[in-house]
Amino acid sequence: MVERQNRRQRILIVTLVIICVLLVTVYSRESKDGLFHRLQRFSLDVVSPLQKGMSKVLSPVKDGIGYLADLGSANSERDRLKEDVEELQQEVDEGEELKLENEALKSMIAVKESRTDLGFLVVDVIGANPDIWEQTVQIGAGYSDGLQEYMAVLSEDGSLVGRIILCTSEASVVQLITDDKSSVGAMLQANAEMGVVKGEGRGDVRLELLNQDADVKTGDVVVTSGLGGTCPSGIPIGTITEISERRADLSVGIVIDPRASLTRLDRVMVVVSPPPSTSPMAAEGGG
Repeated sequence: MVERQNRRQRILIVTLVIICVLLVTVYSRESKDGLFHRLQRFSLDVVSPLQKGMSKVLSPVKDGIGYLADLGSANSERDRLKEDVEELQQEVDEGEELKLENEALKSMIAVKESRTDLGFLVVDVIGANPDIWEQTVQIGAGYSDGLQEYMAVLSEDGSLVGRIILCTSEASVVQLITDDKSSVGAMLQANAEMGVVKGEGRGDVRLELLNQDADVKTGDVVVTSGLGGTCPSGIPIGTITEISERRADLSVGIVIDPRASLTRLDRVMVVVSPPPSTSPMAAEGGG
């Protein structure tokens, strides 16, 4: 029974092959107006509208699938580009940090070369006093590093920041020149008129000249005088920005813009030699 079915299937296949060969032979040999060519044209006329309709129906689906595929590819590309941008930004930031570090080192070297009479210790700023009534910062060096009270503290560009008022073994507290208890001997760079620079506790600094009739004008540079023994002479303090009328105490209100960026201190330079010869209390009005 099975063998008979297999024989029928083989005969059917052979018959279909022969028919196909005959049809192809007849189709290839007949003219364009022949029966098979007319049947081909007829089938195209019938099927084409159906194909067009199906194409219109399936086109949105095809476009949607294409959009989703493109969207996935676009998202992947966006994520890759975002990673590239983040890496480049990190490289830029690192390059900018290195640039700032290099500039700071150059400034400190320039200060050391210009003040060979002084010895410095570069120290990191490790904190600031959150108390609004005190203008101080903490630095990461103390007695064990050779520091002591009343040593002058400079910024990276050699401007006066303040002086040490408290030392421990590993850290010190620096009183900024803006603190209302700060008092530093000073003078006008232009004519050496002497005075005292005092902090006003609000980030402001003012100059009180000993000679009330001294020739002073905005833009004048104020430096330390060296009197008092706690700050070496010639260290830049700031520039005069305002000269007001005489106060009730007959002093002229002279406002100074500190040259050091006191709110952006990362490192400072402590003047370790020569050491301070006295304390501010022992030299009232001195520096």
